[in-house]
Amino acid sequence: MKVVVTGAIGSGKSTAVRAALRRLGWTAPAGFSTHWNGAARGADVLWLETWSGEKRPLAHRRAAPAPGQIPYELVAEFPEIAVASWATAGAERPVVLDELGALEWAAPEFPAAVARLFRGPAPVLAVIQRRALERWLAAIGREHIDVLLELDPARRADWPEEIARFFRV
Repeated sequence: MKVVVTGAIGSGKSTAVRAALRRLGWTAPAGFSTHWNGAARGADVLWLETWSGEKRPLAHRRAAPAPGQIPYELVAEFPEIAVASWATAGAERPVVLDELGALEWAAPEFPAAVARLFRGPAPVLAVIQRRALERWLAAIGREHIDVLLELDPARRADWPEEIARFFRV
């Protein structure tokens, strides 16, 4: 099963996915989450953390981004770290990617690695920012995604069970 959850920033995507993980009993899936390490959104460092607890800087805020430029620069090791986070995936160990956006897209080899993941046998649950969805769908191939859920904040309480249900089949 390959499920993509999307929605606007702040719509509750990550919260819904974490609640779905608890319902499924997935305590340490393969993959990663990204976060500000307790700091406010837009902090100087964005972190990548595997579901087993390994944490590394993902990107650093640029001092003076050019107009239209992403305000963060990925660390050089990002693609290798991210791909390694799902290397142990399989039928018994699903992959959860929280999240994929414009920043992660900036690593040229990374979208192709995500596309290969979606073509493989491991179950995948991915959060993709709404503003980057079309790019990621083009890379992955819509035909390799079983379910695409656009999170409606008005139904926020329903989403964890709905997401979990797809993986219980």
